[in-house]
Amino acid sequence: MRLLGKNALITGATRGIGAALARGFAREGATVWVHGRDATAGHAIAAEIGGHFIAADLGDSAQVSALADAVLVACPRLDILINNAGVELIMPFVDFDLSKLERMWAVNVRAVAQLTHALLPALRASGKASVINVTSIHQTIPYPHNSGYSLTKAALGMLSQTLAIELAPLGIRVNNFAPGAVETDINREVVESMRDEFAEWIPAGRVAQTSEMIAPAVFLASEESSYVTGATLVADGGYSQNLVRYRP
Repeated sequence: MRLLGKNALITGATRGIGAALARGFAREGATVWVHGRDATAGHAIAAEIGGHFIAADLGDSAQVSALADAVLVACPRLDILINNAGVELIMPFVDFDLSKLERMWAVNVRAVAQLTHALLPALRASGKASVINVTSIHQTIPYPHNSGYSLTKAALGMLSQTLAIELAPLGIRVNNFAPGAVETDINREVVESMRDEFAEWIPAGRVAQTSEMIAPAVFLASEESSYVTGATLVADGGYSQNLVRYRP
């Protein structure tokens, strides 16, 4: 129960890593506000963990503001903010699509900055809040045919480092959490078709399960990491250490 009595907001928590974190944080004693666009899944998860669901499309700045307002009313003290929601749209640069880039930028970067800023009163009220921005190993590792996603994750990583400096005097820690290849509903078909390749590429010999992302995130959210800010915790089974991995 390392998060007993803590209030947490997790964006993109209706499936995948976000849903696993919502369940894991609830087991550790936190009261969790589940965010997502899928109201059916969101209400189901909130009911399962004894939490709350708030819907919003983070690509729409007005809805980001509404999400923040709803949280501030329901939760004047916010101890944990996990900016997990993200959009990945494969886009070879020869087929550059500005609308795709703008969508990824809006959700992966702009919404994080806007939401975190709007929630500063609740985060400051905690006195020892933890903001965790879920980036990716592609925060630093380029990914062919995916420049838009990679650049937004790199930008998010730098945002975290900058905010860590600025917000530390306010009692707010900010860190990056960078997963590698994790099997989720979204990518399960790809994982199934390429298990042998992933086993070869990843030193750990396999793709991670979403449940394996819980403990690292709990560490960053808990008092166990009270002196950790501006850092990037990578959970990738050594994936990012390989020099040769992808081919365009």
